[in-house]
Amino acid sequence: MIKEKADAWQMELTEISWQYEKVLEDFDLTTLNLKPGPNQWSPMEILQHLILVNTSYFPTFDQIIQQQYKSPFMGKLPFYGSKMGEIILASMNKSSKIKTFNSWKPTEKLHNNDLKIKFFKQQDQLSNYLQKLEPFLGKNIMISSPANKWIVYPLDMAIEIILAHEKRHLSQIKNLLKSN
Repeated sequence: MIKEKADAWQMELTEISWQYEKVLEDFDLTTLNLKPGPNQWSPMEILQHLILVNTSYFPTFDQIIQQQYKSPFMGKLPFYGSKMGEIILASMNKSSKIKTFNSWKPTEKLHNNDLKIKFFKQQDQLSNYLQKLEPFLGKNIMISSPANKWIVYPLDMAIEIILAHEKRHLSQIKNLLKSN
């Protein structure tokens, strides 16, 4: 059961990465750096945001893999963590705008192709983590959000949230580029 879930996540991540590649290859850097409005992100800023979010999970993933992870205090309340994760996951599927934590905000600047390379390299790293985390899935390991230690959810749900977050921003980028 867990192996199938991990394999499904691997396939989903591969599909998401392929879709990002397909969308981004059709546009030049000028278009990809174009902000639709003063308080909105360009497609490249969205990529930087995804890199910041995803890589912020990597230290926790490393600790889990090395079996050195200590569950957060709030993680001792599994009902709380599961409910918190469900709320966050549900928010990824809503069209309303969500304010991000400051640590995950992209820098306002023009980006070059290095950012795209960095994004796809980070996607490969995430794929590797999915493989290495497989033995720890389904064990109700509670982790805290890298942005706020009071927000906790199960490791499995963290992966669901990461993938849903990537899909949410993929749709956002597609919509931004469609209007150009």
